[in-house]
Amino acid sequence: SCYYICPSSNFYECKCMAIGARSQSARTYLERHKDEFANVEDLGELIAHALRALRDCLPNDTELTTKNVSVGYVGREVEFTMKDDEDVEEYLKMIEGDEKKGASASADPRARGRGHNGDTVGTSTTSLSSAPHTTRTFSGH
Repeated sequence: SCYYICPSSNFYECKCMAIGARSQSARTYLERHKDEFANVEDLGELIAHALRALRDCLPNDTELTTKNVSVGYVGREVEFTMKDDEDVEEYLKMIEGDEKKGASASADPRARGRGHNGDTVGTSTTSLSSAPHTTRTFSGH
């Protein structure tokens, strides 16, 4: 299971979660597709779902690349593993050609990489939980 812990100390058990700047599109993707990956046993497919959710958070003129995304995963009897750079390429190829469903970068100032107080923000994290793995993708090095 994944747990989302709020700064207020409230916590929620969930099957999937996206946090960070521009994460609403990822949460929407995860909510719409959670039944598809609920029992996924192929780690690659679970990572592909996380990458699709993360990609939908990006401004329209930005793509996920080996330079701006990392993938981490852990599972029962699987130690935490982090994939960077060229190690992520095989997962990015799994989502090539898929339609990007994110909102326009101009719809919300936060979608352009600006926080509510005007600070530049650039990291989103997407987490999915499915037996036997939990995967987390990171964007915005």
